[in-house]
Amino acid sequence: MHVEVTTLNQENDKTFGNEERMLEGYKTSERFRKEDFAKLSSFLGRESLKTVDDATQLEYFTEEYDNIKFQGLRHDVTARQLIEVKLLDRLTVEQLLSGQKTIDEVQKSLEKFLTKPTAIAGLYLESSKEILSFAAAAKRRIIGKALALALLEAQAATGFIIDPTTGQKFSVDDSVIRGLADTEFKSRLHEAEKAVLGYCCSGKVMSVYQAMEARLLERQKGKNILEAQIASGGVIDPVRSVRVPPETAVQLGLLNNTTLKFLHEPSSNAKCFHNPNNRKAMYYCDLLKMCLFSVSGKCFLLPVGERKISSPSAEKSHKISVVDVETGAEMTSYEAYQKNCVDKATYLELSKQEFDWRESTCFDSDGNSFLLLTDLKTGVQFNIEETLNQGRIGRALVNKYKEGLITANEFGDILASSSQPNKDLNSPVAGFWLSETNERIPVLKASRKNLVDRVTALRCLEAQVGTGGIIDPFTGKKYSVSEALQRELIDDGCVKHMQQCELIFTGIIHPVKNTVTSAVEAMNLNAVDKEMGMRCLEYQYLTGGLIDPKSHSRLTMENAIKNGIIDAVTATKMKDEKLHVKVLTCPKTKKKITYKEALERAVFDCHTGLRLLEAAQPMKTGISSLYYNS
Repeated sequence: MHVEVTTLNQENDKTFGNEERMLEGYKTSERFRKEDFAKLSSFLGRESLKTVDDATQLEYFTEEYDNIKFQGLRHDVTARQLIEVKLLDRLTVEQLLSGQKTIDEVQKSLEKFLTKPTAIAGLYLESSKEILSFAAAAKRRIIGKALALALLEAQAATGFIIDPTTGQKFSVDDSVIRGLADTEFKSRLHEAEKAVLGYCCSGKVMSVYQAMEARLLERQKGKNILEAQIASGGVIDPVRSVRVPPETAVQLGLLNNTTLKFLHEPSSNAKCFHNPNNRKAMYYCDLLKMCLFSVSGKCFLLPVGERKISSPSAEKSHKISVVDVETGAEMTSYEAYQKNCVDKATYLELSKQEFDWRESTCFDSDGNSFLLLTDLKTGVQFNIEETLNQGRIGRALVNKYKEGLITANEFGDILASSSQPNKDLNSPVAGFWLSETNERIPVLKASRKNLVDRVTALRCLEAQVGTGGIIDPFTGKKYSVSEALQRELIDDGCVKHMQQCELIFTGIIHPVKNTVTSAVEAMNLNAVDKEMGMRCLEYQYLTGGLIDPKSHSRLTMENAIKNGIIDAVTATKMKDEKLHVKVLTCPKTKKKITYKEALERAVFDCHTGLRLLEAAQPMKTGISSLYYNS
C-alpha cells in the first residue's frame, strides 16, 4: 500500500541554518499490512482490540509510525514519538495512513507543542503603536539590559529567538547575525538554548529538570526556565524536540510533582522577571497574561506605556488583546475574530486566557430550572433566559449554543459584549474587584479572603441593606436579609445587625399609631440603635438622597425634612463632610477613609452598572493587624 505524504511548507524555511525540510513519501511495511490489521480486528473483535493500548500497537507499526514525521521545535519528530508523549493517538495515525487526514492538518493542530512561537516576542509601545525587539528596546533605553537579557533567555529556553515584527524564529547564532540579540548576550543565550537542545552528559541528552538533578544546572535557574516553558506551552523534551503538558512531563521523568507544585511559590521559586511599566516582580506566566497578539507577526508582544491597554478592568467587558500595527487597530479578541484579523483557533485561545465560561443548571424558589453561564475567572454570571427576555440576544443564538455550533466562550463573549447597563449613580459599594484577575468578590467573601477587615465589610453591608438590599455583585441583584443569608452573602454572625439596618429602609411600624415611622422617630423610640441608624441615613444621603420608607423613593434633603424623615439639625450635620467619620479601611491602600471617599474611588461594573471598590491581593498571612491607619 502506498501513502502519499504532502510536503510541509514552512514559513520560516531559512530558519536554523537555512535548512529546507521535506517530508518524503514512504511505503508501509509488507511485513504487517493495513489489511492484516483489519483482519486481526475482525478476528479479535472490536471490544477486545480496544483494550490494547497505543504503546502495544506501536509494536505492530513501528516502521510505519517512524516514517510519519512532523516538524518539531528544532528537528523532526516521528508519529511514534508523539504517541509516546501522548500528543498523538493511534486513531489519528490510522487516519493519516488511510488518507483521511494530511500531515499539514495534524501539524497545524499540534503547532502549540511543535513549532508555534509562544514566548514573548518583543515590546509594543502604546504611545507610537510601534513594535520593538528586546535588543532594540534596550538600546533605546526603554527597558534595561538586564530585563532584555532575561526575556531573550526565556525565548531561547522555550524554543527560539523570535523576530517580533515578522514572527520568524531563529537559533541564537542566527539571531545575533540578524541583530535580534547583542553579541555580548551570546554566551548566556547559548546556555539558555540548552533547555531546548538538551544538556549533554556522558553521551546522554538531558532535559532541564534532569540537568538540575544531575547538578549540571543551578536549581533556581532551572526552576525559572521550567516556569517559562510551562507558561509558553509545556515542558520541552529535547530528545523528541517537542513541548509536553506538565502532567505528561511528570510521567516521562522530565519533571517531578514537587517542583511542579511549587513553581509559583515565591519562597521556593523567586520571580525573576519584572513588569517594565512599574518594575513589579512577576513570573513569566503573569507577563504573558499582559501580552497582546500581533496580527502581522502572529506572536505575543508586551505592551509598554501609561495607557495600560491590556490591563483588565471592571469597567470594560473585554481587555485589548490584539493589535494590528499596519492599521493601528487595537481590538479585543472577539472584535479581532469578527473582523477576520485572527482565525477561530487563535480567538478561542486568547479568549480562554481572559475568560472561562461554564454552564450550570440552577433552580429558583419555585423549583423552576434555568441555565446560568458563569465565568470562573471574574465571577460574572448571565441567566440565559433572562437575557433572552430582555431582548439582548435572540433564540437562534441560544439554539446554536445548545446544539454545540458555538462554544461556551463564544457565547459568553457575545453575552458580555451585549451587556451595556447604565451606571447606577445611586449604587452603594456592591462588592470588590481584583485588578490582577478582574475577579468580582462579594463583601462577605472578601472579608473571609482577608481582602478587607471585618469592620469594613460590616459597614459596606450596612450601606447595601440601608439602601435596598444585600447585593450579589456577580448578577447585580438585591436580596432581603433572609434571602441573602440563604445565598451565603451574609453569615449568621451579622444577621441581627443587618435586620436592624433593614428597618431603616423598610420602615418601622409605630407600636401605638400602627403607622410606618421614620428612621429618626424610630431612633427616638429606641427601636433601632442610634449610631447605626445615623450611619444608614448617611449612606442613603451619599448614594443619592434619603429614602422614604413608605414609597422607597429618593428625597432631597429639603423634602426629607418636610416629610419628617430627618430633622433640620441632623440634616445640617450630615451635609458637613468634615463631620463624616472614617468608618472604612481602604482595601487597596489600607488607609482609613469615609464612605464618601469609598464611593469616589469605586468604579462602575460594566456588567451590572453598580459600584465596585478595588482591592489588593493580601499578603499570605492571616494577621489582621496588617491593616493600618493613616
